[in-house]
Amino acid sequence: MSDKCFKQLPIGNEDFSYIIQNGGYYVDKTSYLKNVFTNLSPVILFTRPRRFGKTLLMDMFATYLTIGKDGSDNREFKEKIFEGLEILKDKEFTDEYMGQFPVIFISLKSAYGETFEQAYDALARIVVRLFSGFDFLLNSKNLSKDDIKNYSKYLDRGFLCDINSMGYVKEALEFLSTCLYKHYKKKVILLIDEYDVPLAKASEGGYHSQMVKLISQFFDFMKISPNDKTTEYPIEKIVLTGCLKVAKNSIFTGVNNLYVNTILSESPSFDSMIGFTKDETVKILKDYELDDYFPFVKENYDGYRFNKKEMFCPWVLVSFIKDAIEKKSQNIKVNAPNYWINSTSSNALLSYVGYLTDEDNENMQKLMDGECIETTINDSMNYDDLSMHKAEDFYTLLLFTGYLTVDSYRTEKISGEDKTIYSLKIPNREIRQCFIKNIKEHFDAVVNQGENKAKLIAKALFEGDSESASDNIFELLKSYVSIRDFATKAKPENFYHGFLSGVFTNCSNFITDFKSNSESGDGYADLMFMDERQKIAVIIEIKAVNSKKELPEGTQKALKQIEENRYADEYHDDSTVKSIYCYGISFYNKQCDIQGMKIK
Repeated sequence: MSDKCFKQLPIGNEDFSYIIQNGGYYVDKTSYLKNVFTNLSPVILFTRPRRFGKTLLMDMFATYLTIGKDGSDNREFKEKIFEGLEILKDKEFTDEYMGQFPVIFISLKSAYGETFEQAYDALARIVVRLFSGFDFLLNSKNLSKDDIKNYSKYLDRGFLCDINSMGYVKEALEFLSTCLYKHYKKKVILLIDEYDVPLAKASEGGYHSQMVKLISQFFDFMKISPNDKTTEYPIEKIVLTGCLKVAKNSIFTGVNNLYVNTILSESPSFDSMIGFTKDETVKILKDYELDDYFPFVKENYDGYRFNKKEMFCPWVLVSFIKDAIEKKSQNIKVNAPNYWINSTSSNALLSYVGYLTDEDNENMQKLMDGECIETTINDSMNYDDLSMHKAEDFYTLLLFTGYLTVDSYRTEKISGEDKTIYSLKIPNREIRQCFIKNIKEHFDAVVNQGENKAKLIAKALFEGDSESASDNIFELLKSYVSIRDFATKAKPENFYHGFLSGVFTNCSNFITDFKSNSESGDGYADLMFMDERQKIAVIIEIKAVNSKKELPEGTQKALKQIEENRYADEYHDDSTVKSIYCYGISFYNKQCDIQGMKIK
């Protein structure tokens, strides 16, 4: 790494002007201004996973479009901010749009709470801060006395946060738009970032129906058509961003002019607007003298496909570059930290997987093994749909929140209706690690919840009942996803060893002296334990085989290993031990075979 002075990396900063004015690195997305604001749809929704740069994009839009408080276009200032960026090459668009609109930019990312009352309070505070930014309207000669009187109420936090003032909050965006229109005699552009966060959090908190009603009325002004000649409509265009597309029968009821662009949309106009393309990723790595690391970055952080574009998560890439520069300056080996895992909520995911069917569990295993799964997608789901725990909605949630990406798709008839079947996969190594953490947490919980079954297994083994033990292990296996580390050459037995260890640690009040990979005789026994009174000992050797028909052979090999390596010696020498049961257990996927022998 040279001593070159690099531009600052804008980690955690979503303020476009601040980044530019302070010499921060910016990947130029300004050309999309024209694509968005010359689009004929008056209301546009863009959905992308979190941390992909939606807020910075919206802030750039606002910086470019916003008229000055004095009504000027601030042309000189804005040209300096956008100097060298693509949009200034389009003089015709710049003359028509730059600094020409009153702009309302509001983010709903903090509009949530544990209860509806707390969420309302959070939303009301956002509204107060929004109105405070336009408090010059209190002196506007174009507003009536009633307008100014009502405006003052929006600046009173105590008044607005009182839930009895909800009517004011519901009408906030429409009222502010009207005031700005009256003041400037120009129509307003409204930018709403993270529009779906209040609904997502409400779904988790159990107050979704209340929040849908509130947000529906908060967005009620969208239902007025700009072409309606009977109404003086104050808004030029509305742009929203979020994670999920919410169905029209939810908060967008009556919004007939809504254009939605998702990661599944086949629109080259917007497919690389949010996130970094491959070329942009190569360039930023080169600019920081890290171009040799592109294959490393691709392996760990690539894999997303928006339409047909190969995309990278900006926040992850910028975080990696920052860490890599620091490590190289200290001659420390550059690794691939997991940045995404701490940036996303897995509450909805974890609540869902508790309702998975056996088929879904198999799909989860395929994903963990690097394979694709096939499913339909509900791209117009509501957050209240999550409570129904449908598999289609589960995979939709995984896709739109960034856990999965589209590998390919096809159309086929299902029940006489054309349906798109998507082939989905985990996009990269980083997200696979997130999967491991979240899925392992869940399946550990499944094993914990299976305490009674674990006791049944242990009881059967203490009694020499191989068949009963096998049946109960199979029942637990159906809900178990093995976490396989493809970066190592760990034996397949290790996955099942971990599974059984998890089972028996739930029997701490039923078994004693539990040992794993303990030295015994002439080797190391996989698992050994005793009953509460330490009169019965159990020794288990585990094998993984390549096919179902090899299960009995694997079991016999395991038993032979116990015998040849004399794992039972320590129990033979203990006169208080009355019975010793040895078991060979072989596994193939979710199938297992157990054979036992009593040697004392």
